Amino acid sequence: MSTKDGSRPTALPPIAVRPGLFVSVAVVTVLLGALTLPATVPGRPGFAYFSGGVLGAGLLVAILLGADLARAAAARRAGITVTGITLGAFGSRLGLAPARDRSTDRGDGSPLSGTGPLGGTGPAGTGDPLAPATGDALADAAVARAGLTVTALAGMVLVAAGALAPGGTLALVGELALWVGTFALLITVVDLLPAPRSAGGRILAARVLRRTGDEAAAEAAVARAGVITGWTLIVFGAAATFLVGLVGLWAILLGWLALGTSRLAQTQERTSAALRGVFVRDVMIPAPEALPSWKTVAAALDETVLPSRASVFGVRDFAGPLIGVTLLRDLAAVPADDRDLARVARVTIPLDRVATARPEEPLAAVASRLAHRPAAGVIVVVADGPDGLPGMVGTVGPGELARALETTPLHGRVVTPTGFGRRRR
Repeated sequence: MSTKDGSRPTALPPIAVRPGLFVSVAVVTVLLGALTLPATVPGRPGFAYFSGGVLGAGLLVAILLGADLARAAAARRAGITVTGITLGAFGSRLGLAPARDRSTDRGDGSPLSGTGPLGGTGPAGTGDPLAPATGDALADAAVARAGLTVTALAGMVLVAAGALAPGGTLALVGELALWVGTFALLITVVDLLPAPRSAGGRILAARVLRRTGDEAAAEAAVARAGVITGWTLIVFGAAATFLVGLVGLWAILLGWLALGTSRLAQTQERTSAALRGVFVRDVMIPAPEALPSWKTVAAALDETVLPSRASVFGVRDFAGPLIGVTLLRDLAAVPADDRDLARVARVTIPLDRVATARPEEPLAAVASRLAHRPAAGVIVVVADGPDGLPGMVGTVGPGELARALETTPLHGRVVTPTGFGRRRR
């Protein structure tokens, strides 16, 4: 494992195998051994076809694993912590320690999750796409290129070996190499298509960033390219379905996914542009008094909850720090005859399941956290109190986010179709 603090890396990252991998291997084995090889190289015994199917599936897994090993090496060279590689139903997945970026930071410097996938490639070209786990477009592009190089080289070598293989005894081996090599090249081509969550998108973002120095411009360029890619694949797939067969549906599916992620990225860019310059403290609703975890539900309702007319309450323990939140609906759901005995702790949502933010954080940087941790239905705003202990000072819910977007024109900011905000003159 490699870290930015200069610790010595291990030779190989940890590799975990999920049961789904064996399902994929079985599917590829049947596809090759029962359908493809008997049709292209007839007259061979069934054991030969079965052996060829197993060999082809293993070779394909080896290529995908090799691509992720190359990605892991590139990530380490960029100073990124590699947590491991997982082999599953959709191929291989490279795991990296999450960066403290706008989507994974709680606001207090601690990440929301332990591990996030940076990239991977699946047997159908639909493995885990490159997500912005590093927060560095240039590093993401380097990692993407490393994986694409492996799949492209392996595909070309196998295709050449299959095309040049002599007939007779080696015809079955040549056909197997040709099939696996073609599939590897197809995966490479699909990964190269620019979209917000693809290797090609990461490479395009890095190029735009080098040219303009503007991360927002790079993200917008990738989103626009993804829309073009999506529509192109959909049109191509529809034509192929009528002219070739049902294989065209695969291209339609890939196009639909690319189009969806690109539209989502454009929406997020417009939202970020609209909220630029707005901070959490500007829109948060002040929080009511926190509830002691040891207090009975009946006492909490009578003394704090009902008089406050709020719906989300912080919960503190004996030592004083915030340990979670409780909701009005959960308190009200406690049976009336049990409220004098039940404690607030019984209906407390732990803080690690709640989206949190700091008052001084930009609203655009925290807006997406609610989707990752929706347990409380709001973003809980946390700040250090006079005693130095963190406490709940406010909440930001969907209503506050919507209001911030609706009032954007009142502050003289308009959002252009490309997703960038500018001031009215």
